[in-house]
Amino acid sequence: MRKFDNAVFLINPNRFPGYSRKLKKILNIYGTSHVVECDKPEEFRKEVEAFAAGSKQFLLIWGGDGTANFAINAYMSASGRTLTKTKALGFLRGGSGNGIQDSYEVPVTIRAQVRSYLEGMEQGFIQPVDLIRVDDGRTSVYCQLLGIGLDAKVLEYREGAGGGRPGILNYIFASLRSWYKDFYPLRGLKKLQMEEGKYAFKGPRSNAEFPFDSFTRETRSPLIEIATRPYYAKMFKIAPDVVCNSGFMDIYSFNFLYRRELLFNIFDIWNGWHRRINRHQAKRGRPVIERYEVKRVAFSMSKPFSYHVDGELRYCDTADADGQCTLKCTIVPSAVNFLVPDSFYRKFHPF
Repeated sequence: MRKFDNAVFLINPNRFPGYSRKLKKILNIYGTSHVVECDKPEEFRKEVEAFAAGSKQFLLIWGGDGTANFAINAYMSASGRTLTKTKALGFLRGGSGNGIQDSYEVPVTIRAQVRSYLEGMEQGFIQPVDLIRVDDGRTSVYCQLLGIGLDAKVLEYREGAGGGRPGILNYIFASLRSWYKDFYPLRGLKKLQMEEGKYAFKGPRSNAEFPFDSFTRETRSPLIEIATRPYYAKMFKIAPDVVCNSGFMDIYSFNFLYRRELLFNIFDIWNGWHRRINRHQAKRGRPVIERYEVKRVAFSMSKPFSYHVDGELRYCDTADADGQCTLKCTIVPSAVNFLVPDSFYRKFHPF
């Protein structure tokens, strides 16, 4: 059997076509028999459904975070009732934002990625991971990272003025606009109703925790992240303490009071150095970055709001009887298997 005979490669050709052509040449050298290009969402979905119903074990996806999220949701929809423990998904770096690939230590070069996944298939480097099920009152989707506030506004500006084009400059301009224009408007009152979890503060010298069955927190945080993976976009370690298979989702509430606080701390936020930020904030008597580990959370506001799932912009605009727009998130433990590199796998299986 050829090494890739048990795998399907699914390519989004709209993302960096030059690199995808290089990938296809490399796969041809390895004698890969099943490589599919899909430039329409419905075609992509049908290929994922065919994989879920077929005999092949591995689905390797070329694309960015949006492509990865679409594939995960198509797979969960197709196989949710009869999920097999032997099938696994893997993700190659094919987008301007590769947060899911960064989170699972996927190598940078195309050749290294192919070799890494070959080894993973041969050695059985399969890791069950948790997903977050998100319900906004209209639709339900799965993701590993959800953002509310400033980062969702960045995506709004990027998709509006930038037409959704990739590129770091486009992202920087959208970020500056969001920081300047929306920081204070986004400090409106929000409610987090959390269940089965704990407050889990991480500091440079001391940590603090308290468990709860149910806890309601009202906040004016301009940025809230809910995650089961650490990285977002391009090496942005927005959720540094998450564990992909803990059975809990992490909630980070960035309680900055002023625009300048966010600006002065952006380098530390990018690198996931929340403990250093909290040390300075605590010394000044300012609110810290709050962190929670929970199984369920309902996020409510008195007006519609935007949010993103794995970098895909969405809107919560369905009000309940009390006039609240509510986003409900539930952890789904070990929801899907990922094919992962050796370096990642051995951290979870050291013995």
